[in-house]
Amino acid sequence: MRYIDSPRVRVEESYSPTHTYTFTGPCCVTGRDYSVTIAGANLFRFRQTDNIADLGLDADGREFVMTGTSPEGWEQIFGPEEE
Repeated sequence: MRYIDSPRVRVEESYSPTHTYTFTGPCCVTGRDYSVTIAGANLFRFRQTDNIADLGLDADGREFVMTGTSPEGWEQIFGPEEE
């Protein structure tokens, strides 16, 4: 199950200036809300293919969609990103 399909996640749909969906829910590590916004066309394509790349998100957004882990939660688990 994808985290964005969890009953704990709220969805807001917007039509202006473009059609988007914003998914907001608690990070499974920190408990703090985190949000990702996905273009409507990208979400439609993802629902058809189940290919995470179709969402057009960066790595942080993809991780939240699939596991519910925010960038802050990821850092708590694995430490800060090395430069």
